Amino acid sequence: MRARLLDPQTSQQAAAQAAVFAGSHCQRIQAALEDGPLSAKEISRITGLTVVQVDRRLPELERQGKTQVAKEGGIDMTRNGYRVWRLTA
Repeated sequence: MRARLLDPQTSQQAAAQAAVFAGSHCQRIQAALEDGPLSAKEISRITGLTVVQVDRRLPELERQGKTQVAKEGGIDMTRNGYRVWRLTA
């Protein structure tokens, strides 16, 4: 749960719902990345999620070993100011 213990009940409920949405967000992001590396803005355009939603899920997927920042010559790839992400092998 993402809400703190002393947060209002409405925050507690929102945090519980966020966990449900996060799963579907992650699935949509992974599906978008199946066609190749994309930036958060490109993923947003494909999935209909906001860039903020995508930006929050990508590090979670990275911690799970499902995505990583694409690199070119050992340097993080960027496109239009956004890092480019890819699925891990």
